[in-house]
Amino acid sequence: MHLNYLDDYIRRQNEVTRVMDEKKNRRSLRMVLVLGAAVAGTALVGFGGLAAWQAYTQNAGNNFAVGTLSHTNQVGLGTVCASTISASAPGACSVIVSGAALTSDFAGTSGTVTITNTGSLSSTFAMSMPAAPTGGALCADLALTVTDGEGTPATVYSQTDLTQTMGPTALDNSNGVATWAHGDHDTFTFAIAPYNNFANDDSVLGSTCGFTILFTQASA
Repeated sequence: MHLNYLDDYIRRQNEVTRVMDEKKNRRSLRMVLVLGAAVAGTALVGFGGLAAWQAYTQNAGNNFAVGTLSHTNQVGLGTVCASTISASAPGACSVIVSGAALTSDFAGTSGTVTITNTGSLSSTFAMSMPAAPTGGALCADLALTVTDGEGTPATVYSQTDLTQTMGPTALDNSNGVATWAHGDHDTFTFAIAPYNNFANDDSVLGSTCGFTILFTQASA
């Protein structure tokens, strides 16, 4: 009897131990599952956060603008005269040459004009006398010659009496190039000299002669 009782006691203890072990194992498994779910949730949050990191490139300021046409006109070492945009209303710059009360021994006079491209556009320049000289008989007894005074002197406008208009004559810069970049310049000499029968022409007494020179700039 006692032996059977001892065996029963041992079996009950073993069963209690088995049940407790099973409960412990189930608790451990639940803990592992909970921790695994927490880690997985953290990973999901982490990857979701990375989606908020964004990079950008931007190509802004795709603009267009028209360059400028402008130049300066300086007679001798005098005041610098700035150009205007409208050719129909050009800037009124200084007188290039003048002579009052000429006598029969008048030998001529001259003056210079320096043109400088101050605009951003490459340009071409031309000189003209758009209107015929005005005045009396004196115009026929005076002649105008225009030469390029920088580099190798070149005749821009051959000696001609002041009785007619002068068509546009292309002008090179001081480097002898027809296209003027920003900052390019050149100096031109305007010479007025007696012509034909000036010294012996009594009809010129008391008469006058006046003319206008126009410089035209165009984009190249």
